[in-house]
Amino acid sequence: MSKFNITDICKKIGAKNGAENVVVAVAIFKGIFRPIFTMSDKKQDPKSKKYAAIREGATELIAIPSYLCMAKLAEHFAPKFSPKGKEIGQVLSNTKTTLGFFGVCVAALIVIPGLCNLAMPSILKLFKVNKPAEPKKVDTTKPEINPVASAVPKTFQTINTSPNVYKPTVQSAGGLKV
Repeated sequence: MSKFNITDICKKIGAKNGAENVVVAVAIFKGIFRPIFTMSDKKQDPKSKKYAAIREGATELIAIPSYLCMAKLAEHFAPKFSPKGKEIGQVLSNTKTTLGFFGVCVAALIVIPGLCNLAMPSILKLFKVNKPAEPKKVDTTKPEINPVASAVPKTFQTINTSPNVYKPTVQSAGGLKV
């Protein structure tokens, strides 16, 4: 049976110090603590808190495999971008690291938002959480239709509204002082 040795664990993690390690660690902590902080907010509506907490946690659950997969996929193309030469091992390693970083960036900018837009409705239905919305007021009266106004194109109709004039909050000093 092997011993639990923190030094060996740190060496193993530090041997491959890629961008995906950092973003996965951040995603794990965000996935744990953001829902906790959201649910502990006493000023928010309970339904809003539940919706936000589930959405934040689910986003990070989607983000972790996305970061790892995109980094590995980008590293797969490293031999095609590496120059041929004497120190091919070091150049290939540097190219893998750089492409892994680009894979993480692509995941953060494109893949994760796209997957979240596709998956969130299903996840929220699973937890039976509806997006909190303001109650809509239903107008039961029928609007009167002016036959002359409907015959005239909208571009020629005038709108009777007063112009919006805002006073500056800071008064001008009256010109440029030199």
